[in-house]
Amino acid sequence: MIRTLIIDDEPAIRRDTSRLMENREGFFVTGTCGTLSEARVLIANTEPDLLLLDIELSDGNGFDLLEAFPARTFRVIFITAYNHYAIKAIKYGAFDYLLKPLEEEELAAALQRVQEYPLIQMQQQVVAREHLKPALHNRIVLRSQQYLQVVSFEEIWYCQGEGSYTTFYLSDNRKVTVSRPMKEYEDLLPESWFIRTHQSYMVNHYCIERLHKDGYIILRNGTEIPVSTRKKEYVMQFLTGQLRRSS
Repeated sequence: MIRTLIIDDEPAIRRDTSRLMENREGFFVTGTCGTLSEARVLIANTEPDLLLLDIELSDGNGFDLLEAFPARTFRVIFITAYNHYAIKAIKYGAFDYLLKPLEEEELAAALQRVQEYPLIQMQQQVVAREHLKPALHNRIVLRSQQYLQVVSFEEIWYCQGEGSYTTFYLSDNRKVTVSRPMKEYEDLLPESWFIRTHQSYMVNHYCIERLHKDGYIILRNGTEIPVSTRKKEYVMQFLTGQLRRSS
């Protein structure tokens, strides 16, 4: 049985999350609380195996709580309304990172991975991440159905949005599909690296080989990316250096 502690400063979310956990075989909710001070006491008293942890709490944040348990053996799934903490969550050894409003299917998938993932392997992963901290510059965290993955900007050739999903095409021919719309990543991927060429496409401009007069970009690997009529002049200006780029 996996002992689970729910930590969130909103009572309604604590109730809803507890309800989602009720019929989850193999898990037992040992307690719920809304502050760091309460969480410290409950962790010491109940020795949980898993925290479902909000980040921004009334008396601090979830990272402060993890700092208080440097030798922790419990897993952590962050559940938060903020996507900009994802890189920091990786640094702190997050097992998963879910965005509010919490969807039952996403929570179920994360819990399934907790059951399948040996604790000793998780501890080894946390140690490895400590060595990765200095390298987490110009990176983005992508959460697929299987795992959280840190990807460098230079690995991303382009991304394609389709409804509420975005697929990242990487330099080693891998694809990572995440259940978030591309608009969210337009805000996260800097213009110093990426350019929006179309409603459905963003491209790493370092991977562009040429712009065809018929309205598409050709990447160095031969991939053709459409450029919308509305974006064509902007793309031309960007590529010729006439548009000021953000650093």
